[in-house]
Amino acid sequence: MNRTADNTPDTTPAAPPAERADLTAWRDRHELRRSNAAQPITNKRIYRRTTKHRKRDDDR
Repeated sequence: MNRTADNTPDTTPAAPPAERADLTAWRDRHELRRSNAAQPITNKRIYRRTTKHRKRDDDR
């Protein structure tokens, strides 16, 4: 008793393969870096130009 309905392949579309976890994490980090939410944190070690010999200038 062969039925043709039993021999037909499933017509439901197959789900796309899941993306690798490391690629998903990279994509999330990449989008954060590209967005305005990623702002640099101020650092006290940055170079700031100041006047030289300011004590000598105050004495004048």
